[in-house]
Amino acid sequence: MARLRDFLQRFRPAGIPGAAAPAGVPADYVADPATELEAVFSFLEETRERCARERRAARLRAEETRDHARARAADVLSAARVEATAARARAASSARLRAEEEAAALLRDAEAAAERVRERAAERMPDLVALAVAEVRALAGDPP
Repeated sequence: MARLRDFLQRFRPAGIPGAAAPAGVPADYVADPATELEAVFSFLEETRERCARERRAARLRAEETRDHARARAADVLSAARVEATAARARAASSARLRAEEEAAALLRDAEAAAERVRERAAERMPDLVALAVAEVRALAGDPP
């Protein structure tokens, strides 16, 4: 592993005193680039592990959120089914009540019509009985 001092040595000013020359970093052909960057990557290992922990925690939170959402959706669906059942029962009850009211109205109308027939029969009965008696007497030869 390259020592930090060796690594920093690369960044010392290049060139010799004298005429101006372009600034740069001398190439270190001896050091292997992987060995050279090993120190930097070793510092990043903790960050990489922390990122991995964060990803695992995020996946766990996402799964918990999905589970919570599924449970909530199941609760909403269950409540909707209960409400739908209650709404159907209310609608059936309302329809039954309307049908009973219509039946009661028809029964009242029928009873009123029957009462009118009875009243009319009661009004006409004496005349019809008298007519029938007169017919029978006429057939029997008995004058009125």
